[in-house]
Amino acid sequence: MSPTTVPLLIEIGIIVLLVLSLAVFIWLARRGRKSAAGHMPPVSGEISGNQIPSLLTPPELACFNTLHIVAGKEYHVMAKVSLSDIAVVKQGVDKALLDRVSKKGVRDVDFILCSKDNLAVVCAIELGDASGHRDFTLGDFLHELGILYFRLPVKTSYSMPEIRGMLEPILKERPPTPDEMVATVSMEAYRACKTCKSRMVLKRAKSGKYKGVLFWVCGRYPECKTIELFTR
Repeated sequence: MSPTTVPLLIEIGIIVLLVLSLAVFIWLARRGRKSAAGHMPPVSGEISGNQIPSLLTPPELACFNTLHIVAGKEYHVMAKVSLSDIAVVKQGVDKALLDRVSKKGVRDVDFILCSKDNLAVVCAIELGDASGHRDFTLGDFLHELGILYFRLPVKTSYSMPEIRGMLEPILKERPPTPDEMVATVSMEAYRACKTCKSRMVLKRAKSGKYKGVLFWVCGRYPECKTIELFTR
C-alpha cells in the first residue's frame, strides 16, 4: 500500500462515519416527534360533542322543555333574556325600579313567552330561589311593563298539567289527553335516579292495583330497579 493511500482511506472512513451519524440523528429526531404526537394533550378549549356545556341547569332545561311542549305551538319560548332588552320595547320604564332590580344582581329572566306574530313579550316565568327578594323586585318590574309573571319552584321535572294550569289565561289550544301527556313527558322531562344517577323514564302501570298510575322507572331497569311514584 502506497503512502498516499492511507490518508485517502482515513478520509473516506471519516466521511462514512459522518454520514452514518447524520442518518442516526435524523432517525432519532423523527421517532421523537412521532412519540410526542402520540401523547399530545388535547388543544385547550377543545370539547367533545358529549361534553358541550348547556346554557341551562337540569331543572331549567326540564322546565324549558315542558314549556315548549305546552305552549310551543302558540308562542316562542326563550331562555335567559336580559331585563334591559325586555325594557327597551316599552317607553317610560321606571328607571329607578330597573336600577333596584340590577342592584339585587338580577340581569335576566329565566323564560319568556313571545307572540309568534311580532315577538311581543306575553309572559315571564322565573324559577324561584330561597330568598324571595329576587321574585318580589322582578315581579314589580315586570308588572310595570304590563307583562304577566309566574314563579315556579326549582324541581327536577315539571308536569304538563302543572304548566298548563299556570298558563291557562294565555293558552287557546285544548289540553293533551293523559296518553299524550305520558308519551311527551317521558321523552322530555328530566329526573335522575337516586341510586345510580341514570336518567329515569315515565311509565304508566298497565295492570294490577296500580293500573293507570304513573311511575318514574330507572332507565337502566332491570339492572337498577329504582322506581318512584310520579307526583305533580
